Amino acid sequence: MKFYSKAISSALVLTFLSVLTVNAQQAPPGVPISLNDLISISENIGGFLMVIGGILAGIAVVWVGIVYMTSGSDSAKVKGAKDMLKAVLIGALIIFGSGVIINTIKALATNPLQFFQ
Repeated sequence: MKFYSKAISSALVLTFLSVLTVNAQQAPPGVPISLNDLISISENIGGFLMVIGGILAGIAVVWVGIVYMTSGSDSAKVKGAKDMLKAVLIGALIIFGSGVIINTIKALATNPLQFFQ
């Protein structure tokens, strides 16, 4: 189990770093970056990470279901599957909660007066 979590977190870190590298290469040197550019970059990164996180959460839920179904009457495996499901749901809530935070900050940054109406 620890191997899978290390592999998934390593893949997420490498994906995040590759996204940052690609976005960093888009801005030519010496050109100032406007607020709209920063908002667009953060929106793209946040959207990408939410999609990847949602896909990984879905795969993890399916994996937990397989582990639960194959555990039979072994109470240790059943408890482990339930604990994994709890961890997956908490992780998914954190991922989608960060998306809500990014969208809220974007709405505040683009038009703060209309946000409160």
